[in-house]
Amino acid sequence: MATAKASKPKKVADKDITTEEVVTSPTASTTIDPVMSMMKRLNQMVSLMMILLVALFLFQTYTFYKLKNLEKNGITAGATESPLSEENLIAYAEELDLDKKEFEQCLTDQETKSIIESDTKEAQALNVTGTPGFFVNGRFLGGAFPFEFFKEVIDKELAGTGSDLCTDYSEELQQYCSDPQNQAFNPVPQAVTVGNAPTQGPANAKVTIVEFSDFECPFCQRAFPTVEQILEAYPNDVKLAYKHLPLSNIHPNAQRAAEATMCADKQDKFWEMHDKLFTLGQ
Repeated sequence: MATAKASKPKKVADKDITTEEVVTSPTASTTIDPVMSMMKRLNQMVSLMMILLVALFLFQTYTFYKLKNLEKNGITAGATESPLSEENLIAYAEELDLDKKEFEQCLTDQETKSIIESDTKEAQALNVTGTPGFFVNGRFLGGAFPFEFFKEVIDKELAGTGSDLCTDYSEELQQYCSDPQNQAFNPVPQAVTVGNAPTQGPANAKVTIVEFSDFECPFCQRAFPTVEQILEAYPNDVKLAYKHLPLSNIHPNAQRAAEATMCADKQDKFWEMHDKLFTLGQ
């Protein structure tokens, strides 16, 4: 009986040891699993990086040979010639049957540049800081306004009811003259001379519009059809004078384009060149 009792704890002890081993085994596994998981993620990241590097290499190779092909065909990558480049301006002059040699010589003439500089200084003196800028009998409209806005001002001038007061104009126009710090419409007349500027319309017109503009300005291009509409609507009452305000800091070809129109003017084709430049791409 004593022997049987002695053997029973031994089996319980063996069983306890086995239980302890089963308990400690998951602990070891838990320590290893995060490391394996991290290694797996690193491998995935390395594989992804390799794929991206290969893709980048293939793209760069394609781009390199594409650029080489463009250069071989005489095309400079990323560069598009401006419609107002000097080469194109000379081509337009030929289209208008201007004397090419005389036109090219004029483009190098300091007198031509002086005309543009004089107009620019006048615009600055009048506080015209953007284009297009219009003076309707001296009353300022700055921007590509719709025809109706010009019509209101012109009709008042023709009727003799033009006013220096902002409140005497429509609510639509008042919103542009009510803020003294930001007046796109200023009804107070300013002294603007026509001088030797190219003009359209009757010399004795009751209304004179002096336009300061830039051939590379998209807003000036947008205003061009409106100006044409004004001249068509008031053939006997409105005279248009064009003056130059090339914003060369943002429009690198505007100065040369302005000079080209004055060179065309010397051959009596200012308006033909003017219309050509404002309708490019249309």
